[in-house]
Amino acid sequence: MSGTPHNTFIQSDNKTISTPHTIVNTKSTSDWPTEGWRTSTPEAQGMFSGTLAKTLETFSSKQVHSIAVIRNGHLVAEAYNSSTEADAPQDMKSVTKSITSALVGIALSERKLISLDQKVADFFPELASDPLKSRMTIKHVLSMTSGTAWDNTDEVSSTEMMYSPDWVQYILERPGHVEPGSLFNYSNGDAHLLSALLHKVTGEPMLDYAKSRLFGPLGITEVSWNDDPQGRTIGAWAMALTLRDMAKIGYLYMKQGQWEDKTILPKTWIRDSVQLRTTLNYSNGTQGGYGLYWWTKTLPKGIVRGSKKPYDIFYASGSGGRRIFVVPELQLIVAVTADSNDVDMPEGLLLQVLQAIRSDKPLPENQENFAKLEQAVQAFKLVTE
Repeated sequence: MSGTPHNTFIQSDNKTISTPHTIVNTKSTSDWPTEGWRTSTPEAQGMFSGTLAKTLETFSSKQVHSIAVIRNGHLVAEAYNSSTEADAPQDMKSVTKSITSALVGIALSERKLISLDQKVADFFPELASDPLKSRMTIKHVLSMTSGTAWDNTDEVSSTEMMYSPDWVQYILERPGHVEPGSLFNYSNGDAHLLSALLHKVTGEPMLDYAKSRLFGPLGITEVSWNDDPQGRTIGAWAMALTLRDMAKIGYLYMKQGQWEDKTILPKTWIRDSVQLRTTLNYSNGTQGGYGLYWWTKTLPKGIVRGSKKPYDIFYASGSGGRRIFVVPELQLIVAVTADSNDVDMPEGLLLQVLQAIRSDKPLPENQENFAKLEQAVQAFKLVTE
């Protein structure tokens, strides 16, 4: 529900290579994956096939459903277990919230919203009489600092919302708990309230708005997104995308909101979305943070061979291990779906993928290790749960 801290041949450049994944459209010379990702060997993008093979072997036993690795705009590796495949939309859980965030940014760019500092009570007047909730802004709701009481213990509040006749009314009736902006408290209610707010200002459900403003331009057609009892798109969860389309969302953010010749999201919105607003300490001893429905983190030094510098990442997160990781400085995106109880597993997977990076330039092709990667992909497909 929530996502707190789920031998083919192609032409590559001027030569024919064997690839371990199902091939998408390779006829277009476009640098953009609107019609499908360009494919490449890992070595052509400065990555070592053998390390990626070991990553698949290691994580095939950790309830991972699928993995896609994108570098320099090329799909260099992907694997699916027996429960899914490349063209099958998968439940993204709370990765959905990051899409909701994107749609808020688009509404701002279209002036359907004026500012994140607008009071939520301007859209829901019933909040105006509450001394705390009357001061709640869109920014507070979008950064999980609304101050509204929300019990995440065993998903108590989310479950009560789901069984209520009107989800938004349930959220509006939750009492103010603390001063808005003073405390981070992860809330599915905040995210769904934003959906209702967007429905008001755009005049259409969020899914319809997303199809014309976001999914359509990115070439995302295989999508489902459920509604609440009043027909409002669920802002917190209930979206399904293919793994490759999850990676497109990461690519849009890595490209600062640009797609082909269009600005889908303002560059300033991307920056604001991944700006650390709340610092969080995790159970494994590391530290990260939260932006506007996007998570942020600085990875430790020495992860990438030959580099002693730390790397900043941001990511969309859903329960069970669903992730869209973006490492802008390395031009890397890793999309993952999983159903694991190990909260540290997705980052462990990312760190292994990062160890495959050896250069910003092409490496010599290594047929032996590439064959190991092909075998690992095939073995991954045989994994059942």
